[in-house]
Amino acid sequence: MGNFSVKMGPGLVSAIMPISYVVLVNCFDYGGNDRNDPKSIRKRWKGALFSNIISIVATAYFLQDYTPTPFREMGFRWDEMAKAISFPFILMNGFYLGQFVMMYIDRTLWHYFDYYEWKMCFRSWAWRRDIIVGPITEELVFRACSTTLMYHVYGYKFTLFWNPVPFAASHFHHIWDDQRKGYSLAHSILQRGFQFVYTYIFGCFATYLQLITKHAMVPIIAHTICNAQGLPMWLEIANYPKRRDRIALYTAYIAGFAGFGYLLYTQQGMPSPN
Repeated sequence: MGNFSVKMGPGLVSAIMPISYVVLVNCFDYGGNDRNDPKSIRKRWKGALFSNIISIVATAYFLQDYTPTPFREMGFRWDEMAKAISFPFILMNGFYLGQFVMMYIDRTLWHYFDYYEWKMCFRSWAWRRDIIVGPITEELVFRACSTTLMYHVYGYKFTLFWNPVPFAASHFHHIWDDQRKGYSLAHSILQRGFQFVYTYIFGCFATYLQLITKHAMVPIIAHTICNAQGLPMWLEIANYPKRRDRIALYTAYIAGFAGFGYLLYTQQGMPSPN
């Protein structure tokens, strides 16, 4: 009973952190009508930052019972930073190899090398939220804090499969945003239910990266690239009229997934957790 009560405190905190992130973000934007409105985005950033501070302090406090270096255990370290950036960058861009080939065929790949395209992106509040602020603030709470603390309380397997649940479920609050935009309740639930599935899968993947590298930068980079690319578009291949294009796309997607699996399995170039 005593051991259970000792675990209950930090275990409960690790489960509540993801929920508190969503609650605080929405509380700071109370009364907002559009999450893409620049004013709402700025308010939500303040809520996310406040959540980060609370989560980091709480995690560091409870981790003192498990490790003498709580901040390093959360992944806040400068060593092996080059690997922490390059490994997820190569890993995720390999995963999306088919996407890049698709963009080349569609003649849209040049956007990545256009100065004005990048200038427009950085001027967009929604882009900065999705590609910079969102991945950083979410991964700090969900992975660096919640995952790390839950792992020390409940172990590897429990954390790997249960920690992503609140992360995935946190996207259900978008149902209210959808309702305000005029979508039906059934459409909103179906759309966010599908989002729950693929965000849960990504959550397991990001949790795995956090646990085996103990470097906060790794899941942040992976999250950023996933937000930038979205879901793989292999179902679109059938719409390409030219046979050679379809063959090239299928080959690229298969090669990319194979390379992704190889790197993840061999862990080549991955930062060490020590």
